[in-house]
Amino acid sequence: MTGLRERRRRSTRKDISQAAAALVLERGLADVTVEEIAHRAGVSPRTFFNYFPSKRSAVIPGPEPLPADLVEAFVADRGRPVLDGLVALFSDERVLTDTERADLRTAQELVTRHPELVPVLHERMAEFERVVVDAVARRLEAPSGDCRPEVAAAVLGVLLRVAMTRGLDDPTRQCVIGAEFQADLARAFAALRAL
Repeated sequence: MTGLRERRRRSTRKDISQAAAALVLERGLADVTVEEIAHRAGVSPRTFFNYFPSKRSAVIPGPEPLPADLVEAFVADRGRPVLDGLVALFSDERVLTDTERADLRTAQELVTRHPELVPVLHERMAEFERVVVDAVARRLEAPSGDCRPEVAAAVLGVLLRVAMTRGLDDPTRQCVIGAEFQADLARAFAALRAL
């Protein structure tokens, strides 16, 4: 369960990120300042920098942290193969809101319009991958130098990208994560196993 302080922090971070994305889509990355982003988000520039080190990092903020209870359940579940456990973890019944779905589409559009944001997107993906690597390493009790956690995280990244792209590319779908996403992820995993 998330406390009030953490919910407020996440809300402020989201407000700043949405303001940054909206302004950059309206005027372009080079024509937006941190001060303008802060003003649109209703915060001071100092508060902006409490959340993001740069304008670019605010435009592509990265995913919300995985719920700790789900990560711990994955780590403790040694009864099935790691990739099966990862697919189950990311097939959890978390349905993105319309706002979050729009945020994913916005990020996709921003990177398309502003290729200079690609390195920021790669940083965000690397942050996410580190969380997965850590969880897999803990689950496997992997010794230092064991490459299995990195391999599992990389494979999961490909499976998630395939499943999420299908959801993002179809505007008639209700969610990126949920029943349809679970089916797409399961199909991607089955395709991998069939190779």
